[in-house]
Amino acid sequence: MNQAPFSINDSALAVELSDVWKSFPGVTANAGVNLSVRTGSIHALLGENGAGKTTFMRAVMGALEAKTGGMEFNGENLREAPAHHRAHVGIGFMPEDRRLVPQLTAEENILLPTWTTRIEGAEERLAWIYKLMPEVEEFRNRGATELSGGQQK
Repeated sequence: MNQAPFSINDSALAVELSDVWKSFPGVTANAGVNLSVRTGSIHALLGENGAGKTTFMRAVMGALEAKTGGMEFNGENLREAPAHHRAHVGIGFMPEDRRLVPQLTAEENILLPTWTTRIEGAEERLAWIYKLMPEVEEFRNRGATELSGGQQK
């Protein structure tokens, strides 16, 4: 698999989540979730509709507060980090729905998170994406509304 130019150490533990719980009045969305992710790896979170996947990711990102549990990213305690800091260090997720900015091109939509978080190396990341998925480079200058549903995803 092609490695991202921004990987530090492929064997380093990047994300460690332990016993994460999130509930809403009358509903437990996540019960004791544990997850370990190594730098340079790609993972998918799969489950039935309503299983709590989006809730879990929102808790990791800081958009929702987890009830309990430990969350670390590169050794840093995420539970104490505000959502904007989590985004700045590179924590995000790709939701199922398509939320592109219609006034931007495909490439600008790809780069948008790097602009908002001021992440360095955006051009290298973009080159890595195009190497990984050459078909995306073919429509990089199309407006978001000119893309098919699959291309938007």
